[in-house]
Amino acid sequence: MVRKTSRKITYLLASQSSHHGHTLGINSLAVDPNPPSSQYSGLLYSAGRDGMIMAWNLENMTVKNAGYASIDDIDADMTTTAGLTTGVGAVSLNHIGDDTKANTTPSTNGVVKKPQGKSTFRAQVQMHTHWVNDIALVNNYQNVVSCSSDLTVKIWHPRTDAQTTIGQHHDFVKCLAVDNQESDWIASGGLDRKVILWDLNGGGEKLQIDVGKKGENQKGSIYALGTGGPGGSIVGSGGPDSIVRLWDQRTGGSILDFVGHTGNIRAILINKAGNLVLTGSSDATIKLWSITAGRLVHTLNMHDTSVWSLHSSHPNLEVFHSSDRSGLIVKTDMRGTSEAEDSMCVLVCNEHEGVNKVVASGDYLWTATANSRIHRWRDVDTTPATMQLQRLQRSRRRSSAGYQARSQDSTLLRQAAMAGIASQIPVASLISLNAGTYGPSLLDPEEITLASATTMRSEAPVPPPAEPPQPEPLWHNPDETIEGQTGLIKHILLNDRRRVLTVDTAGEVVLWDLIKCVMVRSYGSRDIQEVADEINTFETMANWCQVNTRTGQLAVVLEESYCFDAEIYADEVEADLPPQPSTEPLQFRDDQRINLGRWILRNLFANLIEAEITRDSNFRAQKRFALSGRETRRGPPGRLSFSHMPPMNSWNESARNANGTSMLLPTPGLVIGLATPAPAYNPANPPLHVGADANANATPMPIQSADMGPTSTATASGGGGPGGAIVTDYFSSALAQVQPPSAAVAPPSSSTASEIPATPSANDAAAEDQAGDNLSTSSSLMGRLRSFGKGRLTRTTSTESTKQQEGGKIDAGGGGATDGATTSGLLPTVEEGKVDQSYDDTLAGVLQRIQNEYESNGTYDTSNFSVSVPSETPILQIPTETAIIISEQRVDAGGTMDLYRGTVSSCGEDSDVATLQDAAPGWLAEFLLLNKTPQKELVKVSFVLQPFGDALPALPNGNARLNAYRMLRTKKILAYVEEKLDSSVKRGPGSSADEWLELVCQGQVVDNSFTLATIRARVWRSGGDVVLLYRRKDTK
Repeated sequence: MVRKTSRKITYLLASQSSHHGHTLGINSLAVDPNPPSSQYSGLLYSAGRDGMIMAWNLENMTVKNAGYASIDDIDADMTTTAGLTTGVGAVSLNHIGDDTKANTTPSTNGVVKKPQGKSTFRAQVQMHTHWVNDIALVNNYQNVVSCSSDLTVKIWHPRTDAQTTIGQHHDFVKCLAVDNQESDWIASGGLDRKVILWDLNGGGEKLQIDVGKKGENQKGSIYALGTGGPGGSIVGSGGPDSIVRLWDQRTGGSILDFVGHTGNIRAILINKAGNLVLTGSSDATIKLWSITAGRLVHTLNMHDTSVWSLHSSHPNLEVFHSSDRSGLIVKTDMRGTSEAEDSMCVLVCNEHEGVNKVVASGDYLWTATANSRIHRWRDVDTTPATMQLQRLQRSRRRSSAGYQARSQDSTLLRQAAMAGIASQIPVASLISLNAGTYGPSLLDPEEITLASATTMRSEAPVPPPAEPPQPEPLWHNPDETIEGQTGLIKHILLNDRRRVLTVDTAGEVVLWDLIKCVMVRSYGSRDIQEVADEINTFETMANWCQVNTRTGQLAVVLEESYCFDAEIYADEVEADLPPQPSTEPLQFRDDQRINLGRWILRNLFANLIEAEITRDSNFRAQKRFALSGRETRRGPPGRLSFSHMPPMNSWNESARNANGTSMLLPTPGLVIGLATPAPAYNPANPPLHVGADANANATPMPIQSADMGPTSTATASGGGGPGGAIVTDYFSSALAQVQPPSAAVAPPSSSTASEIPATPSANDAAAEDQAGDNLSTSSSLMGRLRSFGKGRLTRTTSTESTKQQEGGKIDAGGGGATDGATTSGLLPTVEEGKVDQSYDDTLAGVLQRIQNEYESNGTYDTSNFSVSVPSETPILQIPTETAIIISEQRVDAGGTMDLYRGTVSSCGEDSDVATLQDAAPGWLAEFLLLNKTPQKELVKVSFVLQPFGDALPALPNGNARLNAYRMLRTKKILAYVEEKLDSSVKRGPGSSADEWLELVCQGQVVDNSFTLATIRARVWRSGGDVVLLYRRKDTK
């Protein structure tokens, strides 16, 4: 098997709101004129940059299209009934004229509108984790297909709320096209330069068209798609190469390329007959092409900026709406015309910001912009005005034909037609397609010529040409606004990396807690940087997450390579912890730290852990019954609920693993001592399986640490301790050797427990040489480290590491815990040069490996699960509806694809567990079930200790230059100084060093809670070794 690409965990923080609506801009709209219930006139679907698709009920509206009649047929009927000289103004087919008979509301232009209907919320679904770029209705308006920048094409069944992924691209999917509601396929196009046809019946990919020509066409990205022709036989595509390409839907072969645009193709429409194509482009033009003639027919210039959207329900594309980047929505009617400049073109409305999508149905049109709201506008019926204009144009042509004198009848006809047009649509709202000016060209060429000649013969000066008047929209205000919500658009991650400031579209600044997954407080409409400067702390924390507000929500992303890098001291958060479900108060050890990544993951997936423990118990019970030949019934283990204390061993502080060692090992001490470079030691991973042959009642192996109290056994040397035991020094390494539990460990005396030799002795050197020999074997720690990354389930080491320290350099460090992978018997050893391909790197693979371990050991009595306990990862009250997403970065793709989407409460349900077993990565499963995390080298900081002035002596034997783990606190450094000072130096009255000593860096007294990382980043702020000066507190 080939190792799967990296997977990451994302959880979303969202404020509770009773209002329904998008939080970010709207990218696409679609109208269903045939709703499932006769209670409503229709349904409106909207898709936005928040990844949401919403459905809205349309009430008391005329949404169904009445169809388009031929202008010539209407003209003949009206001529018979109304007579020629009266003009068509006497018989109005416009709905606006009919509205005067009912209750009407006049507009600002004197045009009358119907009483307004209303739109109400119906349903919503979080379909994608990135922008939804387009939607289309299929299967007789019953389903919604969407495409997104998360690379997927999905289908939503609103009546059942079911979601299905149709397929995926290798880059952002930008557009969709479907021929008709009976079609069984849909086309999608994306930035991967592919047009893919998908089977709507679940058959997957039907056809793929490579517009990029295998990399030859670098500008072949797809931004527009259209389908048409008999049975949708033609698929059109366009993009940055400015070429309109037509493809055979059945074979994928090229039919024709149209060249003429000079900008990105943003919209394509193909008529039902398959002989005309209408395109809109960033070059501000709309072009009509003839497929049969293979040439350009018309170029329309009614827009001054990039054309972003086209919509038409006319079978021959003679009536269409267009929108542009400036916000203009224009309706064009080309019926009955032979020349484009004779068309009726009306400025319907102006959004004053770019219109991403315009759709029209019945008497209304809807617009989508970068704003979270949706506007509904009254559409205009151009049929009567188009007839007036066509009569006028025919009269003009007749009167000017052969330069014959115009008849009185034709003059009266033009006057009547001009009056009829003005009565239907204000002249200021008409746009000429002839010369780019506003208002129709009502004068015929002869009149223009005569007027020009008279002006030239006149002796009066010719005035400069006047600026063309600005167009006046037919409607200044929308009929209805569907309000959206506020969405997050900016964030600042504070120094503690546990809190984030965000600002939303309304300007409100809010503080969030990334660990508790809740909003902390609102700062109102203030400058976000000003608030950040006000509340930011002085500390420095390792990066453990990535934060973004891409979809209007606060998304926190965790990846294997960095999510276990940050730690926090327990005493910093102990006061803010929620009540723990325990009869005993939660006790933290001195200087104990909590790994932030472990903490949040343990709480996010608590229900999943509970479900897997129950399944594991059932599996072992069935195996025991099969082996014994009789039924053995045992109740499942207690629940891992966060709402009450679960009566199970995994939460018990005294719980032990099958091998007899305690799951909860104390954090190694924050001692400073001489040390040579040692194997990587991860403070985020306590060794959980030590001594494979120990029984359940064996005494836990004492952990050698200098600050664990009188019961701990420790030395500060990085070489070896008494009796040849390798010491668990926080700054030196993980357990290089494991002392058998049966071996007696003599507690050192108080005078030697913290003694650190100035220089390594010969014995120490010999011990280190011996340790080095041991480490070179495959069964040693370093041998196991070399196998990391070679098997599917072994964890890889991080690229973030410190350089190997020079021999003889003084080494210092802080507490932590080793990776259980180095001592656990559950992880099979991978020999040098071999790859373990037995299991998938997923939750299912980890579970299979554990079950195989049961079988190989021949016993099912004790669970091999080893989950973290509350003292390591305290229980949090995370909101149950917090969304969890698992996504995968594909090697051959330009983004990530979602594999799972659920919530904190749902991840333990059977359906979710089944999905998670394939979606959850192996590194997550190993932490959740085995309490193991990837092994990484400690990041250390080099520093120099010198006395401040002459009040105190220098440290003896060159102990002034040290390096230590970046999380080492100031008070530990002071304790080291006190220990190394000569015994003749008078100590302070306090019981601890930090009561009479202090450190100074760059002239500033260092706070005792500062870590080395904070000192370097916030106080030292320079390269090289950090220089720390120690002195008595009363020194000036």
